[in-house]
Amino acid sequence: MSASHHTEVVLCPNAECKTPIRLSVGKFDGGYNDKGGVVIECSNCHLKFPCWLKNPNDASCVSKNGTVVATWTDEFPDSFEEKYGINKSQLDNLNINLVFGYEEPPATQWSPSIQTFFTNGHENFEFTAKYALDNLQKTIKDNYNTYGHHYVKRTYGVEKSFVIIEYQVNRKSYKATFAKRIKSENDLTIDNLYLIDHSSTDIAHQIDGIYTRNQLLVYLERLMNRWRYTAKEILLVVPFIGFFYKNAEEALYELWNWMEMNVDAEKTRLITRKATFNLFKQAQDSTGIPFDTLVELGLLEPMVENLTSKDAEFYQKSHAKYYVGVYDNYVEVLAGSFNIHGGSYFENMIFKRYEKEFFKERYLHMFKNFEYNDDDADETVHFMTFGVDNPENLITSLSEISLKQSSFEI
Repeated sequence: MSASHHTEVVLCPNAECKTPIRLSVGKFDGGYNDKGGVVIECSNCHLKFPCWLKNPNDASCVSKNGTVVATWTDEFPDSFEEKYGINKSQLDNLNINLVFGYEEPPATQWSPSIQTFFTNGHENFEFTAKYALDNLQKTIKDNYNTYGHHYVKRTYGVEKSFVIIEYQVNRKSYKATFAKRIKSENDLTIDNLYLIDHSSTDIAHQIDGIYTRNQLLVYLERLMNRWRYTAKEILLVVPFIGFFYKNAEEALYELWNWMEMNVDAEKTRLITRKATFNLFKQAQDSTGIPFDTLVELGLLEPMVENLTSKDAEFYQKSHAKYYVGVYDNYVEVLAGSFNIHGGSYFENMIFKRYEKEFFKERYLHMFKNFEYNDDDADETVHFMTFGVDNPENLITSLSEISLKQSSFEI
């Protein structure tokens, strides 16, 4: 079952410490959510204290500046007072705050969508690819275990893993490519694999048209994750994120959090209006931890932090909206009337591929001294293949992965 996440920060109750401890709070969409909490040990002063946390045993976690010592669901256990020297009354005095744009959100959970992105005619490849992936769970797990011996020993360390599956439906052969981030040995599992490419699809033909904002959020999510793993740089040129009317803070938070979850913040440039960024800061201030405090503590996620620098460029005189994955010699572009909003309003959108310098001349000339990030380093990645004569479980360069794809180049 998929879960949505938001970020909260609890301050260590030790008055001489007050370390901000990050909580990733997960909520199962359309399912039962456990009430409960965790016993946290502060990583700075090592004080143990209780904290409310929804779904403490599965969807939620303490993601920075603390570790989970114990969990509970429903009622606070009386035994914790003797075991950890804590009591239920401490829960009443916690300083817990919702945080926008806080360092790094949890990994995106991929699942097939009825808003077809990888499709051909009436065939939704998202569902057939998921079925092929599920059938290989044990083998994929075994491959990750094999690679894990090298990863733990740091013989080969990578940050991305690709799973390429050749499979058949009605005697026709297809190829699906999944990818995921590798941040620790705990990530060497089948969890969080994201479908980024599929054979026999024409993305431009599929996307071009009129869609609701909610539909376009699905399409943009698919593309941002595709670019996260394969592009050299991501550009998000969008005047508006969320809405400017009162009582829209929750929707605004969800959109910023959604955006940060689906990009590689280190290689993403967000170009927006100053008023849009100010709205974001105001929403953060209203949560209890002022935006400036997050800046001082170094708690901002990199994409947001870049907007606080003296060199940050905001563009006021434009309503152009386009989203770009930049590769060596070309760019992939999603463009149209769509800002990053949810809802049932209709917007127009097209998808195109341009030669890199042509795109710069036509679309980026309004930005002063714009230059691409021309890092020529070829990234080392892990990949495995299935359904071919010689299955592989190797370390290679990202450029070599392009030779194994169906519909995109790197």
